[in-house]
Amino acid sequence: MHILKILTIYLTFISLLVCGTTGKISGQITDSKTNQALVGVNVILSGTSLGSATDSDGYYHILNVPPGFYDLKVNMIGYETKTITDLRVEIDLTANIDVSISTEAIEGDMIFVKADQNLVKVDIASSKKSISGDELAEMPVSSVSEVVSMSAGVSGLSVRGGSYNETQFMVDGLVLNDERTSEPTTGIPLSAIQDISLQTGGFGAEYRNARSGVINVVTKEGNKDSYSGSFSFRRSPPSQKHFGMSPYDANSFWFRPYLDDEVCWTGTTNGSWDEYQQRQFPSFDGWNSISEQTLSDDDPENN
Repeated sequence: MHILKILTIYLTFISLLVCGTTGKISGQITDSKTNQALVGVNVILSGTSLGSATDSDGYYHILNVPPGFYDLKVNMIGYETKTITDLRVEIDLTANIDVSISTEAIEGDMIFVKADQNLVKVDIASSKKSISGDELAEMPVSSVSEVVSMSAGVSGLSVRGGSYNETQFMVDGLVLNDERTSEPTTGIPLSAIQDISLQTGGFGAEYRNARSGVINVVTKEGNKDSYSGSFSFRRSPPSQKHFGMSPYDANSFWFRPYLDDEVCWTGTTNGSWDEYQQRQFPSFDGWNSISEQTLSDDDPENN
């Protein structure tokens, strides 16, 4: 019994990690002439180890597919080989692709068809938007908060008028909200992002702590053969930036006691400044005091 409980907890934990990071591809394969379902058709994602075969009703299901664009290859002995290109898989969603293939007596050319997916997602009951890494590269943004701010009803990380700490922020299935303040940690380089999903309502059970919205980020897989990245910079004309007042300004902490006519001659304690203002600047006895000191000594060169 103890072993069974441990196994159940382990499987539940694994399922929670998988939730929110992958998608699914489903559909039916039929004969183009008879419209009958085809059994045992091989359906694979080109360039991956993911695939499936159709059941007795011609349906196939490919689970745990990382978000991104894929080519779906359909082949069966005696039938043409067809490839569906530019198939988009999104986080937590199912891409429904039905394919019809025709018989072929001799080997011929492969047929390539661009994926035509429905704009309305039938397997969700919430407002959801997905943005791919390729789309991010073309957007004039430099942070995750700027990306989601371009969606309706979102300002910064505030979704539908809620506070930013009411938004659950997830990266690869892990929640990156501070457990004490619920403040999200969003410092992720955009070049490392494979897909971003923004959900503003109707959350599933895996998003148990979300109140205002869910931002779900899936990062790219590493590649031993090549490396990639990006850098950004900003350029603007010379001007005062966000560092505050210049230290050389006449009203700055370092200069005002020596240049303000109210105090620079007779000192900061002459009564022109109240006690609070005196504490904001260095104490200075005034230029008259300096002059008297230099004139009273035996060195004529410092007069």
